Amino acid sequence: MRLQDQLDERREASHAKRPAEVNTTIAGALQALRDSGIAERALGVGDPAPAFSLPNAVGREIALGDLLGRGPVALAFYRGVW
Repeated sequence: MRLQDQLDERREASHAKRPAEVNTTIAGALQALRDSGIAERALGVGDPAPAFSLPNAVGREIALGDLLGRGPVALAFYRGVW
């Protein structure tokens, strides 16, 4: 089975488990993101990231440039709180 088919199945299963008002809210939020044009402004695979620094899990500022000086960097962004 293709990955897209697996993702479609999971999306449909999640949709079926949620109350209609939750699905409506999610659909509205997704449409607002599409309408904002954010996808067209997002970095693509292989695009260089801008210089930035962020606090790590214990509040220490970490700069991307410092990490790149030590080798390749993989970034993962999480929604929510630690």
